[in-house]
Amino acid sequence: MSREDAGARGTDPLPKGSDGPVTTTVTRRVRPGHEASYEQFLQGIIAAATQCPGHLGVEVFRPASGPGGEYRIVYRFDTGEHLRAWLDSDEHAAWLQRAEPHVIGPMRTQFVTGLESWFTLPGQPATPPPPPYKMAIVTWATIFPLITLVVIVIGPVIEGLALVPRLAITTALTVPIMTWIVMPRVTRLLRGWLYPHRQEQRP
Repeated sequence: MSREDAGARGTDPLPKGSDGPVTTTVTRRVRPGHEASYEQFLQGIIAAATQCPGHLGVEVFRPASGPGGEYRIVYRFDTGEHLRAWLDSDEHAAWLQRAEPHVIGPMRTQFVTGLESWFTLPGQPATPPPPPYKMAIVTWATIFPLITLVVIVIGPVIEGLALVPRLAITTALTVPIMTWIVMPRVTRLLRGWLYPHRQEQRP
């Protein structure tokens, strides 16, 4: 997908140097009365995405209430290269064509990489990430005690291993815990500080 095509579709271009995990949020408004057909489309495109190399998962956020609402689909891939391969594939393009009769307006896409993927509000994947200094503070304050706890717990078990294997095991345990257990809860807990403008906008 070229930068010009991305802009025409309401899509943020995939950031360069996206070597780590990448999250993309796709937002579409569904025509009233076409919800059942769009749900069938979602089943098909999600099944296709799961077969792609580097696929980590998909979440679907449906409209809160009423017909004709916005659907948000969150795709996660291990690298930007694998995500781009999926987005540029003929299969992905064919599925998008199948969705057109059931949607209104352009597709809007947002990419999140690096630390930003840890600061996606649950249920609100399109919310812009916090400032980098806040992400750095929260990441350090969270990962330091977590790594310390992991080392204390598994240290006696792996103390006979060389340094590199010990580090590999420690990080292999820490990163998934951070990504799927700790950071979603920390983000919710600190949302008032991380997203002050969003708090002010609430009615």
